[in-house]
Amino acid sequence: MKDYYHMKVIALLGVIGLVFASQSVCYAQCLTKVSRSTNKTEYYQVVQLVDKKEYLSLSRTGEEKIFTYHNEEVELIFHVQMFTEIRFTTKSGTFSLFTTTSDRNFWNKSFMLSSPVTPQELEKMKGTSKIEIILPEERKIYTFSPKSNQILNKALACVL
Repeated sequence: MKDYYHMKVIALLGVIGLVFASQSVCYAQCLTKVSRSTNKTEYYQVVQLVDKKEYLSLSRTGEEKIFTYHNEEVELIFHVQMFTEIRFTTKSGTFSLFTTTSDRNFWNKSFMLSSPVTPQELEKMKGTSKIEIILPEERKIYTFSPKSNQILNKALACVL
């Protein structure tokens, strides 16, 4: 009888543990899609900046993690800079990512800057208060409220 009681307690604790674990997993839920080029599953999360035309995305395919800035309204038709700086201001200081490619063409109206990121850089992004995109003709500055920082942290949890 004593063993039956212990088994019930252990099972109940297991169920409680699963409930708490599923709540934290739900918080960090990622969107998924299958890449047409590699046929691998890509996990990603989108962070709106101003409206639906300007946003960040963080994605993970296997061990590769990518930070991407999307803007459908930027005036640059073709961007040929060697490096574009994306500067993050966080609670722990300032750091930069440098992109070496940008994508924009006549049939895709979204301008994108992409950069691979390390787990250490993703950790540094927590607590971001400002992101600056330094383009040749302009500087785009986005400030993060505590609520928008929560959304960014959800995206970071998705790819970490």
